[in-house]
Amino acid sequence: MKQVIYLITILSALVSLMVGCQEDPALYTEADGVYFGTKDTIVNYSFAKYPQKKSDTILVPVNVLGNAGSSDRNFQVEIVKDDTLYSGIEGVHFKLAENVVIPAKAVVGTLPVIVYRTLEMEAGKVVNFAIKLKKNTNFPADGIARGQKLNINLAYIQMPATWGEFTGTITGNFAGYRDNFGTWTPTKYKLILDALYDKETGTTITEFPGSRFSPPIIYNQYVAVVRNYIKTNYPGNYGKPGPILTDPDNSNLPIQVGPANY
Repeated sequence: MKQVIYLITILSALVSLMVGCQEDPALYTEADGVYFGTKDTIVNYSFAKYPQKKSDTILVPVNVLGNAGSSDRNFQVEIVKDDTLYSGIEGVHFKLAENVVIPAKAVVGTLPVIVYRTLEMEAGKVVNFAIKLKKNTNFPADGIARGQKLNINLAYIQMPATWGEFTGTITGNFAGYRDNFGTWTPTKYKLILDALYDKETGTTITEFPGSRFSPPIIYNQYVAVVRNYIKTNYPGNYGKPGPILTDPDNSNLPIQVGPANY
């Protein structure tokens, strides 16, 4: 019995010695790097959802491929210069925040990108630019390859892909059908955005995806809201005394919806 106890004691001592001699495993032994944490390599931003805003800030997540630091660590971003691919101009269409950091004890940071609504966006143009991460002493290694560059597209007045046509015989989509909003034009679209604007949230309704045959009930309510908005603000559009809003994008016709006159 004493021999058994003696052997157990010896084995326990050897195991303790072996464990004590092992080094603590490192979570990540390579140099740290950073990468954009967006779901895709392209970010599409539309001012249509925020019709009262002339500028906004896109918060781009930036992740660390590596370990958290004991103090704040700045990271660097640069603009991709290529006039043949990108129309965005720094200071006119966008501005990058300065002195951006990954906070202490964290592996996720944020890059604020300020974007501006301009006249060409109101005329239907899409403005684009690209940014990429740049190595520095805090993050000298490559992060995830696909997350090193980010393309950003800015727009305002763009016809939604789900709009549909006036007759409703091709796509059968709800918005463009004659009983609803009718043919899409920039002027009519701006009117719809203003009519459906919610002051509390600062947002509006920009799309109405779905079939005209079985639309969500709220879609018909949206049409009614826009129609009442026109009747209140532009009674002349419905033959009443008062202001008239005509559409320069469609023969200067007065705008009517639910049903639409064009």
